[in-house]
Amino acid sequence: MFVGEKIDMEYTLQMGLWNSVFAVPTALVDRYLKLAGKEQLQVLLWMLRHGGESVSPELLAEELGLDLDSVLDGLEYWVQEGLLTGKSGEFSPAPVQEAPRPAPAPAAAPQRELDKLPPKKRLLKPDTQHLTARMGESPEICFLMQEAETTFGKTISPAMASTLLTICDDYGLPVEVVVMLIHYAKEVGKTGTSYIDSVARDWAQSGIFTLEAAESKLQDLDQRRQAWAKVQSAAGLPRRSPSKKEEDAAFRWVWEWKFTVEMLSAAYERCVDNTGKFNVNYIDKILDGWHKNGVRNLQELEALDAKKKGDRENTKTYDIEELEKMSFFDLPEEL
Repeated sequence: MFVGEKIDMEYTLQMGLWNSVFAVPTALVDRYLKLAGKEQLQVLLWMLRHGGESVSPELLAEELGLDLDSVLDGLEYWVQEGLLTGKSGEFSPAPVQEAPRPAPAPAAAPQRELDKLPPKKRLLKPDTQHLTARMGESPEICFLMQEAETTFGKTISPAMASTLLTICDDYGLPVEVVVMLIHYAKEVGKTGTSYIDSVARDWAQSGIFTLEAAESKLQDLDQRRQAWAKVQSAAGLPRRSPSKKEEDAAFRWVWEWKFTVEMLSAAYERCVDNTGKFNVNYIDKILDGWHKNGVRNLQELEALDAKKKGDRENTKTYDIEELEKMSFFDLPEEL
């Protein structure tokens, strides 16, 4: 190399994967690394990687390969902790708070009426310290948390533990009733905090505070689930949750009017022939007519159809005969 010679070369610092990085709040490591569950951490890391973007729970579940309930649990947990904000079903990272939120001071809860439960979306739920304290002072609460983990077959998330404690302390459901609820949730495959919280609120507002009342309610829920399953099978509907109107109608058709799957299928076919789709109101009218006429099977339905057809034909013949008697068909020989 000669003095004054131009060096035609460029240098680049090879950082590999470090060329693309994103910031992680210190609070995540300092406070939550031991407390948060695997799914909760997955959810937050993905959100931090896509900072400033809004995302729906459905998309997040697809991206992470998690079920929707786990994603909703994770999102709800971080919203409660102030690291995410949620609006209209979409979530985005929120500024990290400078100081941790103070835990609410324990106070004796006054006797409440059944229709005055805490707001459904609470700003604060029991934090980890309060949960630990309650488990230490209450063998029943400790048993509930252990039973939940045994039932779900995994370590429950902080969001789930917080929800169960809220159900007992704020909604007033006894531990044994909550245990029945989580067993039912596991049986029907709905183990997310949103579903369990929603059912628990309904039970509290309905005054279900004993094992007998809970057993009766679970029997009703199970019958409604079975009824809708029969309607889905009869109509070939895709697997989905029914609306309140559909659920009530299915319960009436199956348990009150005692219609079989083949009769439900017959009613659905007639509905489709006339409307081109599943219409709960139309099917209800069909089945109501069969119920009032005492029709219980396809043979009785065929007999009813034959009778109606005969009645129509007889009515038509009678009208023609009357018109003939009145000479309405006596046309002149020449027109």
